[in-house]
Amino acid sequence: MHAVSDFFAFIGRLGIGIILVAHGWQKLADYGIEAVGRGFASTGIPLPQLAAWFTALVELVGGAFLVLGLLLPLAGLLIAFIMAGAVFFVHLPHGLFSPEGFELPMAIGVAALALGFNGGRWSLDHALFGRLRTRRTERVPSES
Repeated sequence: MHAVSDFFAFIGRLGIGIILVAHGWQKLADYGIEAVGRGFASTGIPLPQLAAWFTALVELVGGAFLVLGLLLPLAGLLIAFIMAGAVFFVHLPHGLFSPEGFELPMAIGVAALALGFNGGRWSLDHALFGRLRTRRTERVPSES
């Protein structure tokens, strides 16, 4: 049963990660950070140029880390943070539904958060740190 849940966690990480990488790349290469910063400023996002860089890099690098399964809790938290910003600063006034509603950033944020803490064993985190966790739990005395 673990193999099935690990497979679907990987599929979820792959889907959300690809979406994020694409959006981060779009901000950096297609729109340009200056334009993204101006857009952020028009919506009232504080420190818009810094926020534009932060958002683009979290989407690009955090999305790649989701796909790879690397530093998943950190990636999930950072992605959830920028998606919460997108919901509150941009999408909330438009209601729940697309094209400008908050349903998609909310879904991406909560999915990244969930996958960040339940990303499965098909991950670099598990390959690099899984043995450490196993050794730590073996050292903890069981309660009798």
